Order: sequence, then structure tokens, then C-alpha cells
Amino acid sequence: LPPLSPHPPIFVPTKKVTSERMKDINVNKLGFLWPEEERLFQHILLLNEQTLAFEDTDRGTLKESYFSPYIIPTEPHIPWAYKNIPIPPGIRQQVMDVLKLKIKAGVYEASQ
Repeated sequence: LPPLSPHPPIFVPTKKVTSERMKDINVNKLGFLWPEEERLFQHILLLNEQTLAFEDTDRGTLKESYFSPYIIPTEPHIPWAYKNIPIPPGIRQQVMDVLKLKIKAGVYEASQ
């Protein structure tokens, strides 16, 4: 871990941790922290910004060398005989775009 300064620098927005995102995080919501403590939190957040995922494309998965894929045990069963719920035509393209984005980001994976 990098050493921390007792006098943290003033927050400078980056491409990933923008002023808007820092405002949304609302570090000192209750006003309990001193200004130096608030700056320290922001500084630590910036030092570790590669670990933050504000968008689906920033998300990752755990390395299989550390954690094996989990297996969900199931009982043999008869598959559902019901049809899928249809997607309304007015939002069909939006739903498809979201699904493609999630698949591309690795959040969703093909089931079959």
C-alpha cells in the first residue's frame, strides 16, 4: 500500500472519479468529518479508482485461479411448458441493447 500523507491533496477529478460521482458518493453527508478527513477519503478513493465500477463495462469477474466457478445443484425436473413473456414492441430494441451491453461487459453469460 502506498504511504498516506498527513496532509491529503485537494480532490482533482479524473476520467473515472468525476466531480459528479464524488458528489453522489456524498462523503460527509452528516458533517461529522473534518475537511482533512474528507480530503483523505477522496484521496484514498482516487488511489484505488481502478477497483471501482461505476458502469457495467468496468465490472469484472474473480480470477478462477483464486476462486473456482460455483455450481448450483439442481434436481432433475420437467422444463416449464409456458411460453416466454413477450417483450412489448415499443421497448424491444432497448431491452436488446441492454442485454447486449450486459453480455459484452461479462455481467450476463449465455445459459445454453
